Amino acid sequence: MNEDSDIPLFPLNVVLFPQSKIPLFIFEERYKKLIKDSIETESEFGIILFSGHKIHTTGCTAKVIALLNENENGEMNIVTEGYERFELLSYKAGTEGFFIGKVRILEDDYTEYDKDVLSECLKIYNEFVEIVYKGRIEKINQNDIKWKKQIRSFAFVMAEKSGMSLEDRQRLLESNNENDRLGIILSYFKKVYPKLKETERISDIIKSDGYIQ
Repeated sequence: MNEDSDIPLFPLNVVLFPQSKIPLFIFEERYKKLIKDSIETESEFGIILFSGHKIHTTGCTAKVIALLNENENGEMNIVTEGYERFELLSYKAGTEGFFIGKVRILEDDYTEYDKDVLSECLKIYNEFVEIVYKGRIEKINQNDIKWKKQIRSFAFVMAEKSGMSLEDRQRLLESNNENDRLGIILSYFKKVYPKLKETERISDIIKSDGYIQ
């Protein structure tokens, strides 16, 4: 996608990260149209956090990677995948009822980080998912070949299954620096990890993850 492009916007009460996958249920007529167009043309749209009557200015481009089912009313269960972070420069109402946003793709480099901070984050994260998910979620081994090309953010992957609030997830998405994102993750873990053995807290984390591995 070129810089300063116009794309359809899908404001939601979720935060999508690059290379993350989330399931969505599409029921509003205007968004049925948006999603059908995206599927037919294999085009991207923008998912952006809408909370407290506010549209945030940093979002993530997305594509539909799976249409799970569609009923006779056109309602759909889909899976979307994030691609690139963007800054929302302006938006306007489109003729189909959804917003069209002028966006600028944000450059990112996932390779610049403090290795000691990463190691501390991964140690806590791997213990975290073992306690919460009991082997159902894959731990992160930074020596796996899939991490060698460093096309994903460690911080974004850890944030998917850690029960972070929407506000904290949005802070991560808005950060242009992997080291800063790891700092946010580490601070969160140090606050939450001591409370992990509380059954209610574990249940809350599982309910709030929303992402597909």
